[in-house]
Parts: sequence; structure tokens; C-alpha cells
Amino acid sequence: MPSRPPAASRLSTLLATLADAATRLPRGLAWLLTVGSLTAVAAADYLTGLEISLGTAYLMIACFAAWCLGERIGMIFGFGSVLLAGWINGFHSAFPMRGLGISDVAMIWNTCGRLLSTGMLVALAGGLRCALDQARWRASTDGLTGALNKATFANRMQTLVTLARQRDEALVVAYVDLDGFKAINDNMGHAAGDALLCRFADAAGEAIRGSDLFARVGGDEFMALLTVADCAQGDVAAERLHARLSDILRADGQGVTCSVGALIVEGTRVAHVDMLIDAADGLMYEVKRAGKDSIRIARDDLQQVSRMRPRRAVSSFLAEQAA
Repeated sequence: MPSRPPAASRLSTLLATLADAATRLPRGLAWLLTVGSLTAVAAADYLTGLEISLGTAYLMIACFAAWCLGERIGMIFGFGSVLLAGWINGFHSAFPMRGLGISDVAMIWNTCGRLLSTGMLVALAGGLRCALDQARWRASTDGLTGALNKATFANRMQTLVTLARQRDEALVVAYVDLDGFKAINDNMGHAAGDALLCRFADAAGEAIRGSDLFARVGGDEFMALLTVADCAQGDVAAERLHARLSDILRADGQGVTCSVGALIVEGTRVAHVDMLIDAADGLMYEVKRAGKDSIRIARDDLQQVSRMRPRRAVSSFLAEQAA
């Protein structure tokens, strides 16, 4: 019987939506909301005196801080709130049994219980946030190498394309295939092949900027997306990327090289990101057929094939792919 996702009530769906929105808050805004809310609740607590308890409001602020700012900061706000509430109310809220013949030991015990329960709920909020972040990471990355997976790469690629349009920048879409990788699996075993892929992905991810993308899209196939000021700089970036990836593989000493197909296009001329991926893939296979261990570049602003390098106009190439 096929498994199905658990049913969610309207309340749980609403809470999940609010929690997801909170994870996307800028850190500065989260600090502002936390401190502002604590100030407002403390003022209300002072004005209402002992007749109205605002312990739940203090606790919600601490859990919000743990969710948005981290468990340690949530603990600070949580424990601080208990002490702040006690100080505002002359320690009557912290020691509600004072004046009723209850010993100081019992009152201290009750206060410690409040601190403990606050700490447990704050830790629960922080743990849930950590579990959510881990689940998102697992869903967005390749399970072997830790690089982005194909679906996440395509989604984030759309975001970078939108930014490139707004900034009038160009994009370099590079499709990378490892030459000779099958021989590593056949002669040394899949464990050695997996280790090579992990080392390559780690080093390749460090070789590009943090704002660029790098993903594993197949067994020994990877993709990179770089943003550059214009197509001319894209030429340099693509060749530099191939050189760095080749150096990584050469340093590994397994005799593996890489074939790269690089598509350079202005952000304002991109209509569909899937077409860019297919075009870069086609360029890479041209390198494989021509002898491997090289790069083939297609540029959006070139109207004819250059004799110096294996490149051609993107418009004609995309037309061939579509056909």
C-alpha cells in the first residue's frame, strides 16, 4: 500500500505556515521583534500587577527567540524573563506562596521548576528548528557529495536568473562530466569512486564564490552557475572554472579529467532555464565526442564561430537543440 503524508488540521497548517515564515525573517528584524515584544510585555506586566499573569507571553517570546535566533539566545531570554517577571512584581510572581506560610525552600523549589519548564520548552523550540533545517538540507542536497541536487539547482538557478535580469548581468551555465570515472569504479570499486566524487565536489564548491551554484546532477555529472558582469567576462570565468576543476582532478592523482560545456548568456535574454541546462549539456557532449578533457563555450553575443576556440553563437545552438 503506498504511503501517504500525514493529514494536517487547519490549526497545525496555520502554525506550520507561521513557523516557516519566522524562519525567513532577517536576523536583525527577529532581534527587533524579540526585544520590542519583551519590552511591551514587561510594561504590561508592570501595569497589570499581580491580578493578571503574563507568564505565557514571556514564554512565547523566549520560544520565538530560540526559533529565530538560536537555542542559546532563547535560553537567555527565557531565564531572563522569569527573573524579570519576578522583579517587576516584587518577586510575588516568582514566589507566589510568600505570605502563605510556605517555607523559603519551597518557594525556591517552585522558582527552579519554572526555570526548568521554561528551559525545556525553549530547548524543544530550538530542537524543532534544528530538525527543520536538517530536513531542508537533506531535501536540497545530494546524499553522497553534499552538493546541491538537480531540483534545488534548477530552483535556485531561476532566482539567480531573475537577479541577473535586474542587475543587467550575464550568466555562465557550465555542465561538467568526469572523463575516466567509470574506470575507477570498475578497477577500484564503487567505494573509491564515491570517495573521488566527494573530494571533487568539496574542492569544486570551494573553488567558486559563495553566491554561485554547484550541483551534482547525475552519476559523475555536475553543474555550475556563475554570474558575471558581461559575456566577455563570462569567457574568462568559464575557462578559469575548467582550469580549476582540472587542477582538482589532477591533484587527486586518479587520472580522471573533465569535459565542460559552458553557455554564456545575458540575463535579460533568458526565457527558460531548462533550455539553458539542455544547451550546456549538449555542449559538453560535443567535447566528449571531440576527445574529452576540454571546454566548449557558446556565447550569446557572438554571431559567428570563432576560429581560435570551439565556440559559437548561442542563438544558433539553441535553435539546433529545439529542432
